[in-house]
Amino acid sequence: MTVDKEHRSAGMTGRCAEIVDADGRMRAAWKPLMEALAKMTPAEYARRNDTAQTALRNNGVTYNVYDRREGQSRRWRLDILPFVVDPPEWALIEAAAIQRARLADALLSDIYGPQQLINDGVLPPHIIFGHPQFLRPLVGLKPPGGVRVHLYSVDVARTTDGSWVVLSSRADAVSGIGYALENRIVVGQVFPDLFGEMRVRRLASFFNAYREAVRSLADGACGRAVLLTPGPHNEAYFEHAFLAHYLDLTLVEGDDLAVRDDKVFLKTLSGFEPVSVIFRRIDSDFCDPLELRADSALGVPGLTEAVRAGNVVLANALGGGVIESPALDAYLHAASRALLGEDLLIPDIPTVWCGTEWGRKEALDRLDRVIVRGAFDARPIFSSRSTAKLGGELSAEEILALKDRLARRGATIVTQDIVGLGEAPIYRDGEIASKPVSLRVFVAWTKDGYRVMPGALARVADNDTIRSLSLQSGALSKDVWVPSVGPVDRFSLLRPPGAAVPIQRTGESPPSRAMDNLFWLGRYGERADTLARVLRTVVRRLGDGAGEGADRKLLEFFSELLRNLPMGNPSRSGEDLGAALRALIAVRGTPDGLPQLLMRIRQTAWSARDRLSLDTWQTIHLMTEAEMLPSPGRPFDSAEALSSLDRLVRRSAAFAGYCAENMTRGPNWLFTDMGRRIERALHLTWLVGRIAGPSALAEPERIRIALDVSGSAMTYRSRYFDALQLKPLLDLLLFDESNPRSLAFQLDAVEKMLAELSHLTPDGKGAPAADLAAATRRLAAPADFFEDDVPVAPLLTQYLERIDVGICGVSDALTDAYFRHAVRRRTGGDAREV
Repeated sequence: MTVDKEHRSAGMTGRCAEIVDADGRMRAAWKPLMEALAKMTPAEYARRNDTAQTALRNNGVTYNVYDRREGQSRRWRLDILPFVVDPPEWALIEAAAIQRARLADALLSDIYGPQQLINDGVLPPHIIFGHPQFLRPLVGLKPPGGVRVHLYSVDVARTTDGSWVVLSSRADAVSGIGYALENRIVVGQVFPDLFGEMRVRRLASFFNAYREAVRSLADGACGRAVLLTPGPHNEAYFEHAFLAHYLDLTLVEGDDLAVRDDKVFLKTLSGFEPVSVIFRRIDSDFCDPLELRADSALGVPGLTEAVRAGNVVLANALGGGVIESPALDAYLHAASRALLGEDLLIPDIPTVWCGTEWGRKEALDRLDRVIVRGAFDARPIFSSRSTAKLGGELSAEEILALKDRLARRGATIVTQDIVGLGEAPIYRDGEIASKPVSLRVFVAWTKDGYRVMPGALARVADNDTIRSLSLQSGALSKDVWVPSVGPVDRFSLLRPPGAAVPIQRTGESPPSRAMDNLFWLGRYGERADTLARVLRTVVRRLGDGAGEGADRKLLEFFSELLRNLPMGNPSRSGEDLGAALRALIAVRGTPDGLPQLLMRIRQTAWSARDRLSLDTWQTIHLMTEAEMLPSPGRPFDSAEALSSLDRLVRRSAAFAGYCAENMTRGPNWLFTDMGRRIERALHLTWLVGRIAGPSALAEPERIRIALDVSGSAMTYRSRYFDALQLKPLLDLLLFDESNPRSLAFQLDAVEKMLAELSHLTPDGKGAPAADLAAATRRLAAPADFFEDDVPVAPLLTQYLERIDVGICGVSDALTDAYFRHAVRRRTGGDAREV
C-alpha cells in the first residue's frame, strides 16, 4: 500500500490538512501510522478490516434510523483507519471543550434561575422563552450539587484554512460516547502493536471519573444507579446497553421506574427498590408526562417532583435542550464574556438570527453563501429530518416563501455560513482517499472540574459534501487517537489481577421488565422452533410439487394442520398448500409466520441485550438474520426451504443449548426456560390433539408425523421398533418424565423452577403460579382416558383442554406475580397491588 508520494495525488493535500501541515510536510503524529500502512499490503489491510466488521456484526453494534426500512437492523459503520490528533492541537480542543461545558452549565443555571442574561439584554428573550425545550416547570429547580451538565459533547472540525470551528453541541441527552468506546475496542484489537507504539491515550479512567462523580452527588443515599433508555427502538439503544454494562449500571426504561412519596423506585422481582442516581438518555421533555410532556410514554410520572425534593440525581439535569439551538450560537460569544469573562477559544460557525431587522436583511443579502435552517432545529445538519437547506439551491418559489416567513416569523429562522471542512483519510478500494470529517468531543464533570475524554468519535462523510456528515445520512465513524506526551495511563475498569473479591452467588434483583422480556424470548424461541419443525415435516413429505401426486388424505391432513397452528391461524381456509408453505416460510407480512416470529425473537432479545452473553447474542443474531429464510421474491423451492428450515432448527437448538449451559441458575435462566417450557407444553397439547383426533389419514402415518415434529422418533423406535400405535405415543409425548420433549417433563420443570424462584423473591409472591402448576400436573394419568387399551377421544380431548387452560393460568399467574407492579382496579371491587 503506497501512502507517501502517491497519497498526495489521491487528495491528501489541500483540504486534508489533518495529515500534512501548511508547508506540505506530514504531521509528526501521523508518521507512525502512515509508515505502518505503507508496509501493509492491500490484502492484509482487507483482512484486518474484515476482522473489525465481523466483530461489529457479532457484537450487534447498530445505529437505528427511524424513517428507513432497514432502520432497526442497520449496522454501525466503522472505517478502521484511525484519526490522529497532534498533542498540541488536542490541548486547544481540550481547553475549548472544557470552556464550553462550563459555559453550558452556567447558561442553564441562569436560564432556570435569575435569567440575568435576558434582563441585561445579552440574550433575546425569544430564543429562550420561544424554544420548545424551555421547560417552565424547571424554573427555580436546583439540582443536587448545583451541577446541571454532567456529560457534554461538542462537535468540532478543522476548516480548509487550518483553523478549528464548533459545529454544534449537546447538553441534554448526550449520545455517541458508547460508540466511541466500541470503536476504540475494535480498532485497538485490529492494530494492537501500532496502538502501543504510538502511545495512544486510554479512555477507562475518564469513564470511571464520570461514573464516580455523578454517584457522589447522591450524598451517600442508599439506592441503585441506573441508566434510563427510551428503549430498543431508539437509534442509539446499542450504546445504552453497552454503557450500562461497561459502567456497571442497571439498564431501565421508564416503565421500570415508579415514584412513590417523591422517591424513585425500580420495579424488581423482589418488589420496589430505591433509585438514587439516574444516568439519563431520554430527552428532558419526555422524562415526566405529569409535568413536562403529557403524551410521553417513555418517562416516569412524578420524576420532576422527585428531583425537586432532592431525592434523586439526574445526569444530566433536566432542561438542557434549550441551549442546543442554532439561534443561541449567534450569542454564545457574548454569553461567555458575561458569564465567564472569557472569549471563546474556538468560535462557532458564523450564525445570524433572523429575529431582528438586521438579521433578516443579512439573510437575504447573503442567501447564496449560507445555510438556512430552523432557529430551534438541533438535529444534525442535513440529517434526514433536518430543516437545513442551502440558500444557493432554493428555487424562486422557495425564496418567495422564505421572504414571507422572514417577514412574519423571522425569529424562527437562522442562517449559518457555509464552511469548508478539512478531510480525513479513509481506505477504499485499495487506495487512500479523503472525505470531510468532524470530531465529537466528550466532556464529563468531576469533583476536580470538567475533564475531556482523551479521544473522540470522528464522523466522516460518505461523499465529498457536508450533507452526508450525519450518521443518519450514512456517515462513517472513526476512532480518534491522541498520542500521549507522558507516561500512558494504564487504569482499567477491570479488577486488577490478584485483587481479593468477596464470594457471592446472586446479584441485585433484576428489573421485572427484563425478566418479562426473557420469559417471552423463551416463548418466541420455542414457538419458532415448533413452527420450523412442523413446516420441515410437511416439506419433506410433499417436495417441490407441494402436493402434486401426493396422497389426497395426506394433503388434507397437512392443510388442516397449517390452518390450526398453535401460534395463530396464518393459513387461510381454501388456500393452496404450496402458497401456504411459501407464506409461512418466506413472506414477511404473514401473521405469525416464521419471518414474523424471528423478528419478534430479535426485538425481544434486543430489549434484553444487557442480560445475554455475547455467545448467546451472536447465536440469536445468526438465527434471526434475513438470510436465514428463502427470499420471498423467488418461486417456492422445496430444497431451498428444507435447507433453511434444517438450519433454523439447528440454530434454535444452539440457542437453547447456550441458555441451558451458559446461564447460571438465577432469574435470567429461570424466566427464559420457563417461557420455553410453557410454550412447549402448549404445543404438545395441540400436537397430540391433532394426531389423536378424527382424521381420514391412517393412524400410523399420523404417528410418524407426530414423532417427526416432536423430535422423538429415535426414542420411540428404540422402544417399540415399527409398532406405530397411539397408546405408546401418548405415553411418550404426555407422561414420560424422562423424555425432555414430553408434557410431563415440561410441567415438572415449570413446577421446580417456580419453587426455585420462591427462594429468590419475597415469601408467597409466586404461590398462585406454583399452586396452579402443581394442580395442572395432577390433572390426569394415562388410564383416565383409555378403556381396554382403546383411547376414548372425548376424554382425551377434555384432558388436553384442562391442561391447556392450566398452563395458560400458570403463565397469567406468573405475570401477575412478577411482571406487574401497578394498582389494578376492577369495576365494583377494591384496588389491589399486582
